[in-house]
Amino acid sequence: MRTTQTERNHLARIARMLNEYARQVYWAEVRPMSTARLTESQLDQRLRGGGRITMDCSESITLMFRLAGLRDPNGLEYDGEGWTGTMLTHLPHFTDWNEVHEGTLIVFGDYPGNHVVMVTTPNKGNPLVYSHGSHARSAIWSLSQEREYQGDRPMTFLAIADL
Repeated sequence: MRTTQTERNHLARIARMLNEYARQVYWAEVRPMSTARLTESQLDQRLRGGGRITMDCSESITLMFRLAGLRDPNGLEYDGEGWTGTMLTHLPHFTDWNEVHEGTLIVFGDYPGNHVVMVTTPNKGNPLVYSHGSHARSAIWSLSQEREYQGDRPMTFLAIADL
C-alpha cells in the first residue's frame, strides 16, 4: 500500500502538535516505548492538560507513524521496540532531493545512526524537519539548523512510500 498525501499531512500535523507543546515533551531512551499504546486523543488531552510525555527521537517517529495509521517504520509491528538503526535497516534509502516529501526520514550518522528527524515541509535542499532529542527538546526547524547540532555526520534519506 502506498503512503497517501493525507497520511503524510497527518504526520506533519502530529509533529506540529508535539512542537507546540515542546516544553512538555521530555527526552529519554526507554524500551519498551512508553508511548506504545498512547492514542492521539490521549496524547492531545495529556498535552493540553499540562501533562508530559517522555521519548527519544526514534520513539517520537514511531509514535507519529502509528498515530497517522502507517506501518511501523522499524518493521516490528509496533511491539514497543525499535530505534534509529532498525529504521535504517528496514526502510529503503534514497539520495534525490526531488523525492523528499512530508514524512521522509533523515538519519544522521552511519549505522546504527545518531539521530533521526522527519520532514514536515519539503523545501529542496533545506526542508523543515521535526527533531526530538538532539537539543533536548522537540523542534520544527530547518534542516540547516539541525545540521548545526549534527556537525559533519552523514545524512541518509529513508523512504516511507510503502508504509
